[in-house]
Amino acid sequence: MIRGDSSDYELLKKWCATVPVFNPKDRFYSCEIGVREGLGSKIIMDVFKERLKGHPYMHFGIDPYGDRVYQHCDNQPNITWKGFPKGVAPTYPDEMYEQVVKDFEEYPMFNMIKMTDTQFMNENGHLEYFNFVHFDGPHMTKDVITEAVWFANRSVKGTRRFRPKMIRSKKVYNRSKYKHDQIMRERQSSSET
Repeated sequence: MIRGDSSDYELLKKWCATVPVFNPKDRFYSCEIGVREGLGSKIIMDVFKERLKGHPYMHFGIDPYGDRVYQHCDNQPNITWKGFPKGVAPTYPDEMYEQVVKDFEEYPMFNMIKMTDTQFMNENGHLEYFNFVHFDGPHMTKDVITEAVWFANRSVKGTRRFRPKMIRSKKVYNRSKYKHDQIMRERQSSSET
């Protein structure tokens, strides 16, 4: 069974339902950074599968799994995750990865990429664009900004970026939106010349 741990799934579904699809004959790409148990990716794929009705569609799920211990968010020492001591974040074992792969066998558009966000960005610079990105991986401000800039460089008209409540701080939003808007303005001015 595909499970999740967020309170933002209805908002995620709403955002997916309103993403403009300008040219559905081109392949449509969505991505979730931080798949964990898979509910975010399931919601994204279910909405776009219905909206795109058989048009080419591919979804990337990015998560390294492997019980990695790292700082999940800026204020981690002050957070208590259910079932863990204060400041200790849960890890994502390889068994969780294996279950996710099994759960999505019926989703041909699903591509599970078992690597960190940084590895994905370093190894996949050739990817040209994304129509929808769900940022739910590392929640450190610096990591979210790095991801936002990398994906902003691969935005197309109507691209949507979604960040769960935990990382929707004004500071992160303003920095990433500014950089995204700057990149889009540069693209527009270069296409006009």
